[in-house]
Amino acid sequence: MKPILIIRNCAVETAGTILDHLRERNLEHQAIDSFSDQPLPGPADLAAVIVLGCPESVYNYRQHPHLIKLYSFVAAAARIDLPYLGICGGGQMLAKVLGAEVKPNAVKEIGAYRVTLTEAGKKDFLFAGFDDIFEVFQWHGDTFKVPFGAELLVEGTDCKNQAFRKGNLVGLQFHLEAPLEEASVWCDNYAHELVEIGSTKDTVLAGYRPIAESARRLNYRLLDNFFQKVLPRP
Repeated sequence: MKPILIIRNCAVETAGTILDHLRERNLEHQAIDSFSDQPLPGPADLAAVIVLGCPESVYNYRQHPHLIKLYSFVAAAARIDLPYLGICGGGQMLAKVLGAEVKPNAVKEIGAYRVTLTEAGKKDFLFAGFDDIFEVFQWHGDTFKVPFGAELLVEGTDCKNQAFRKGNLVGLQFHLEAPLEEASVWCDNYAHELVEIGSTKDTVLAGYRPIAESARRLNYRLLDNFFQKVLPRP
């Protein structure tokens, strides 16, 4: 089988429990940092791609050479409907490539939040086995509009558009992959954002700690749903 590619867009944000899942399921994978000199492979050489978040705003991607490179890759992947899972900035980049607006959200979402499946989401294979309302971890200040031809699958309160799918292309705004210890690292590295919203590291971690294990389980379920649908059977 061709490998699954993970693209990391900043040193702070890792694939977290996605890597645990891929290893436990014996799915061949590789990881590349978009901000390195290493070129990204051609989408046709991959079974699927997972694109992680980034602190830069996608609507300013032309100001960042590594995001220009990422935009070109995502556009090529979208043209062939390569199974694509974009998380936070990776989801926003997919929306941008598909012609949808990415812009600042009215408020920054940082911490644990409840989100809700739409009627389309309740029927979609991606969220099979999910409760209609579930809890996720968030860390973002921007939001995407739903691209033409895609369906909104998950809604939030402070940020409405939380997940969409168009064919094999999936964009998520929220994080299920970040373990508690990674959330702690984000609090340290993005401390200025906590100051902006009047929060603290202790507050964020206290809110996430009770749901971190649930997020891990939901991440495994989402990945199982995704790969069982989009990967060719041996």
